[in-house]
Amino acid sequence: MKKLFLLFLLGSALAMGCSKILTQTPQDYLDATTAFTSGPAISAGMLGVYNTFQNSSYYGTDFTLLCDLEADNSIHTGSFPQYEQVADRAITPDNVTTEGIWNQIYAGINRANTVIYSAPLITTGGFDSLPALGEAKFLRAFMYFDLMRYFGGTPSGYSDPSGQGVPLVLTPTFTTVEAAPHARSSAGDVFNQILSDVNYAIANIPSTNNFGQANKMTAIAFKARVELYLGNYDSAAADAEQVITALGGLTNSYPSVFASKNVVPESIFELQFSATNTNGLYFYYFGRTEVATSTNLENAYQTQDTRLPINFYSAPDASGTVVNATAKYDDPDGSQDISLIRLAEMYLIHAEGVMRGSNPNLATAESDLNVVRARSLETPDVTTDPTQLLTDILNENRLEFPAEAHRWFDLRRLGLPVSMFGITDSTKVLWPIPQTEVLTSGGVITQNPGY
Repeated sequence: MKKLFLLFLLGSALAMGCSKILTQTPQDYLDATTAFTSGPAISAGMLGVYNTFQNSSYYGTDFTLLCDLEADNSIHTGSFPQYEQVADRAITPDNVTTEGIWNQIYAGINRANTVIYSAPLITTGGFDSLPALGEAKFLRAFMYFDLMRYFGGTPSGYSDPSGQGVPLVLTPTFTTVEAAPHARSSAGDVFNQILSDVNYAIANIPSTNNFGQANKMTAIAFKARVELYLGNYDSAAADAEQVITALGGLTNSYPSVFASKNVVPESIFELQFSATNTNGLYFYYFGRTEVATSTNLENAYQTQDTRLPINFYSAPDASGTVVNATAKYDDPDGSQDISLIRLAEMYLIHAEGVMRGSNPNLATAESDLNVVRARSLETPDVTTDPTQLLTDILNENRLEFPAEAHRWFDLRRLGLPVSMFGITDSTKVLWPIPQTEVLTSGGVITQNPGY
């Protein structure tokens, strides 16, 4: 994906340069009406958006690693002080890694905004802009959601519409004027935009697509996750049920989900990597051994659980020292895909949505939970206590999704980090806005409380 998009940009730049050698009018903007004038150009631009997700500052390394590191699934074993801050839950506003995540996601949002702006302008070649708009809006929604998961909300979760939001930028940056900083919107406004984008995607995105691309089921599954975070439990359960009904039961074997790519029906949204387009997770687990899987996670599994040897994987690192890592990213060439949404999540969203919704049904929720437990050879859950069942569902999320960017966010959406980790200042549950953003904006972008 990276090479295709870079070639597209290079080709566009060369074409524009050759045609304007004799007319050197200074320009400080990209004119989307000339850069994206055909269906193939829009497709290349869309690859650039997906490329954002693969970046080492986003899911390709940092966003993925830090989610478990800030929680209780991973420990810091390396030397990066910015990672140590995350592990200690004491992040400073000048942390370059969290700043990189912020900057990379906003770069991706600008790419998505450019596609959204440009696609309707193409009126030749039989190009239908609606599928492209649906896909771009889905990706924009996903990126804003990820910004909110780290930088937004309140210490109690994400359901308060007056909580901390992020700058909501919905148009591309073509000129220096348009590059002016945007003030932060409320959490409610950001989540309303996320839901608006994903609803548009559901209505317009194709029902089928290539592996690695979003489709209608991807959008519905993502909406189920968003609704769960917002506490809209009936809607979350309904969306998750729609996906389960459409895709069927889980893949029989948990290890097989990660032994190959794009396993059907388990894989709903999966980032595609290869030996020439790699992620950095092997290197950070086995190369510089910056993070390791915690024994706390190991001890949470039943001994016969088939997920245990995948998620607490002891193997030699690059120096031959045995380390505790994950088999999900144990290939030295960094070619393993990264799962962003899997079908197992829909069962657990449905279980939790049913239990927390307007008509709690313990039997239905427990049945959903036991579908996931049965695949991993766990003993069935037989509790009759609703509170205990909700605890069991949360624990199952932990056991199912290590190293897939779930754990810290599951704790955050339920307001658990303060009591669970003894955080003395609850404001530190939210990440600080990068200090460079606050300073260069002249105060237009405000810092999160407590920093």
